[in-house]
Amino acid sequence: MGAPTPLCLSPAAPGAPADPTPVMLTTPRGFWRPPMPARRPVGSADALARVVLNRYLGVRRGEPVTVESWSHALPWARALVVEARRQGARPVLVVEDEDAYFRSLATAGAGGTVRRGSGWTPRGGAHVYLGGPEEFDRLLGLPAADRARLLDRHDRTWWAEARRTRTRAVRLAVVDATPSAAARFEVDREAWQSELLRGSLVDPARLDRAATRVVAALGRARRLRIRHPNGTDLTVERAGRTPFVDLGRPDPAAGIVWSRVPAGLVVLPLRSGATRGTWESNRSTYDRFVRAPVTSGSRFSFRDGRLVDAEFERGGEPFDTVVSRVGRDRPRAVAVTVGVNPAVNAAPEVESLPEGTLGLLIADAPYRPGGAGPAFSFLATLAHAEVDADGRSWLRAGRPAEDRAA
Repeated sequence: MGAPTPLCLSPAAPGAPADPTPVMLTTPRGFWRPPMPARRPVGSADALARVVLNRYLGVRRGEPVTVESWSHALPWARALVVEARRQGARPVLVVEDEDAYFRSLATAGAGGTVRRGSGWTPRGGAHVYLGGPEEFDRLLGLPAADRARLLDRHDRTWWAEARRTRTRAVRLAVVDATPSAAARFEVDREAWQSELLRGSLVDPARLDRAATRVVAALGRARRLRIRHPNGTDLTVERAGRTPFVDLGRPDPAAGIVWSRVPAGLVVLPLRSGATRGTWESNRSTYDRFVRAPVTSGSRFSFRDGRLVDAEFERGGEPFDTVVSRVGRDRPRAVAVTVGVNPAVNAAPEVESLPEGTLGLLIADAPYRPGGAGPAFSFLATLAHAEVDADGRSWLRAGRPAEDRAA
């Protein structure tokens, strides 16, 4: 989809070790990141298809199911088609062939390759998108405007029709762990994809229970103080709006026709002008489409809600470039996120989802789920934090204080 989380159903392979083999990721300057287990379960595509169609999309007998896939993701797409038929649904498979795509780009240019009014529209029911291209790095040399057009898979007409027909759509991140992306992020591809898979197999009902506990524990608390031994000491105030909960289940009735799996995130909108103190990340931020794709050791200082200083151990150039363009006075802390997915640990591009991990969303516009995205945003993450809510201990080392006491 255009661009703005345990049900492990498969046994281990014969002869495989009982415990996952740890893989330590390459890190700059000793910057710590936890290991990702390297093993992927046998029959993983079939298991994922069952969970996505049953638990995340709630596919019904006789319902249309569209599986839209790039060619490198066809093994996963075929499993979705087979499972949809097994359930008595009516699947159709739409494929973007990567070789034809890049040949078209070479001969017709970006304008002739961009999909506009492609001849197919949402059919209602369920829609699963398996993104690409696999060799996305071939697009990095294009002008930013052309690249954005090429990566925007669906035009306004598609979106309007999806809303009208109340289509329920999800994007599966498991196919984003490609060799090109793994090399760019300096991680093991198999370990990355394995973790994305495990996070995707978590029952959304379990995510719902965890998110409900977060929202209930906070109650009406307005002021949060976030601390960590790394120097983080940040005070924020929640806005009056209800927290947004992303469980990976689209809700067309609420205007949300698109989600992503794996999921598991609680978003707490913040009051403008109230953020003060320092936030220092201990997890990396990933963006495959910028010049420095891994940002580590982010440190932000705020006064009266304004971002007054930003430093990075690694990869801060894209942040500095965008802030210079939108204006130094524009970035604000607009939301705090809380991850609730127990099966995600260190996988790139889902770094906000691990259970107990906090995120600080910095943007030039307030956070509004389902609305137009900001011109600029950056999510910095922090694991094992201490959080007080209106002076009462809520999180200790990333876990609920009552759990630690028990």
